[in-house]
Amino acid sequence: MTAVDLLLVVIVCALAAYALLAGADFGAGVWDLLARGRHADRERRLIAHALGPVWEANHVWLIFVIVATFSGFPTAFGLIARGLELPLAFALAGIVLRGAAYVYRAYGEGAAGPESLWGRIFAVASSITPFMLGVSGAALATGKVTATSGPLAPFESPFALVAGAFAVIVTAFLAAVYLCHDAGSDTETEDLVPVFRRKALGSAAMAGVVSVALLPLLYQDAPIVAARFSDRSVPFVVLAVVCGFGSIAVIWIRRYVLARATAATAVVAVLLGWAVAQYPDLVVGAATASGSAAGSANLHALLIAMGFGMAVILPAFALLLKVFSGPEESAK
Repeated sequence: MTAVDLLLVVIVCALAAYALLAGADFGAGVWDLLARGRHADRERRLIAHALGPVWEANHVWLIFVIVATFSGFPTAFGLIARGLELPLAFALAGIVLRGAAYVYRAYGEGAAGPESLWGRIFAVASSITPFMLGVSGAALATGKVTATSGPLAPFESPFALVAGAFAVIVTAFLAAVYLCHDAGSDTETEDLVPVFRRKALGSAAMAGVVSVALLPLLYQDAPIVAARFSDRSVPFVVLAVVCGFGSIAVIWIRRYVLARATAATAVVAVLLGWAVAQYPDLVVGAATASGSAAGSANLHALLIAMGFGMAVILPAFALLLKVFSGPEESAK
């Protein structure tokens, strides 16, 4: 395996971590937006408690991806930054507004109510960011991202738009599955388990429908990646389908810890299926991994630095999650 390929593997692993951790946080914001009825306030309180003080730490994986791409593939990074300027700007605005709104809602007087301005901003921003990231990822496969493409080019592909909607639905599915477990870990929130169970089952079904709708659009708007998808990604598709239906089955029988594992595996399988179909292009028709990579010495130095960085980040991140999940686990 070359240094270029190893760096790509590291980037994909970081994307998977971001999808599973920050993705669930975004999905929780979607359910915050859609909370209705007599349990709405309690649902929002559970969501806020589940996010807790660790939610912002999940963005370390996105920062890791950005730095690795900028340092390892500077030519492609410049092209992506120009071609995806608008969706990435909206995604960044969503992250910033979501963070600010989360804090202001948490500490502002009466901020937890459904009519709170900050509560609405938090919920809407939580939906905008995964949509824009989904659009950005799909646009890289269409060949519409070039040095001369206009700012609206990523939005001109139906495939990219549906991929954005799919990203929002998947994050909502992850969040609902995680929240089923969180709600059941405390006697005061046990009655919310059926609420999030219905949300998990509904979003799983919706994700399946939208994924089927994505396939013809993939072949229509991204034929190069679609051809590779047929050749390389079938095992990942099978894994995603099996784990997707498996998630529905274990949620149905109320095995929520197992549901977390199957849901996470399904999401990672989808991401890997896209990654192997995209390879060796970083931007289809415009930049390949080897053609846009930095010098060999730079790549080796970057990989060594990332190795030392992960030796610090991973134990600290694991400790952070353990510390703040401790009360919930002890309450089971």
